[in-house]
Amino acid sequence: MKNLHPAIRIRLLLQFISSISTMAILPYIIIYFAEEVGKAVTGVLFLCVMLASVLGSLLGGFTSDRVGRRKVILLAELFVFIGYIGAAVANTSVGAYPYITFLFFMIIQFSTGVVNPAYQALIIDVSSPEERKIIYTYAYWVRNLGIAIGSMVGAFFFFSHLVLLLLSAALVSFLSILMTKVFIKETYQPNVQRQKSSQTIQVYKEYLNILKHKFFIIFILASVLIVAVEEQLTNYIGIRLKEQLPNPIQIITAIPMEVDGVNLLGFLKAENTLLVVALTFVVITVIKKWKERVTFLVGLLLFFTGYTVLSFTTIPMLLIVAMFLASIGEMMYIPMQQALLANSVPDHARSTYMSLYGVAIFLGVSAAGVVVIVSEWVPPLVITGVIGLMGGVSFILFARLVSIEKKQEEANITNLKSVSR
Repeated sequence: MKNLHPAIRIRLLLQFISSISTMAILPYIIIYFAEEVGKAVTGVLFLCVMLASVLGSLLGGFTSDRVGRRKVILLAELFVFIGYIGAAVANTSVGAYPYITFLFFMIIQFSTGVVNPAYQALIIDVSSPEERKIIYTYAYWVRNLGIAIGSMVGAFFFFSHLVLLLLSAALVSFLSILMTKVFIKETYQPNVQRQKSSQTIQVYKEYLNILKHKFFIIFILASVLIVAVEEQLTNYIGIRLKEQLPNPIQIITAIPMEVDGVNLLGFLKAENTLLVVALTFVVITVIKKWKERVTFLVGLLLFFTGYTVLSFTTIPMLLIVAMFLASIGEMMYIPMQQALLANSVPDHARSTYMSLYGVAIFLGVSAAGVVVIVSEWVPPLVITGVIGLMGGVSFILFARLVSIEKKQEEANITNLKSVSR
């Protein structure tokens, strides 16, 4: 850890604190809006917030590659700070104003969308390809630990101390501004000539150029499918468990502990988070002698196998085992997936590429919602087949990318040997 660039260490610390503050709010804010304005209106508001995040990501990626990471981070975090302060004021003891709160959350999510590509590009700027696997392992673990702590804090305090949680999130944004201003120097100097010429170029043309990058587009498609499968836990799988297990049943015959479908879903989510927090570095240690490509593909196979099983069974122990397999697979593939992404983007457009990757994540979440809609008209076995098919296609695409990367590395080694001669 101490060998990493100081900016990375600061970013990991801020990511941990930010994960706690945001996860104490975001999972429960939907319930807040549903109670204040109704479910139907909440659905529309949620889509608006998601759209704001996507637009922010596209703008942030484009801008960060033209003015630098630091300026974008400072400005975006300032608006996140303002958003949380505004939301807190809108929910004081005088009364709650949900629509004003919504407007401030639009600002928060738009600004978060702007800043995320800059943060991702900053990490790539100051790291080498050899460091990225361990960096993303740390980031993955830190994020999940923050999610676990933040979710518990929100469960106990969201409805009784909402204003305090909002102010805490604002304080975290202020801390990010302060630490970025004092400790992080600009990691990317934009090309002045390119910056001037880009004034006459539409933003969409820049993203259109990315579509010509075959490797990256395949990566995006494969990643969309991963997200679409993973999101089924809180979409189709969650709904199915609630409908098929309305009454409590025993997890194990010998143990007098009963759960219904909703309880079981919460148990599976908690299992995933706790396994990641407790075993990430254990798993990395066990597999450190494996070839990275083998680790990556085995991890994907375990992940997709686990979620395919989760999509059809209602046997509690089988569900728990399936989540265990999926969680182990997740620990194996995610750091390498992120490293593969980081190594594939060109230096001059890192933020732009990362913003498009963020849009792909949104598409994956949306695809998961489509599966829920389709499940109203097709048998569960067909949905299981669809989930398995998405996993299979994603696996094949990533296997193709791994093969391309291996050939590229071999070609680079051959070229180096030729030059040395």
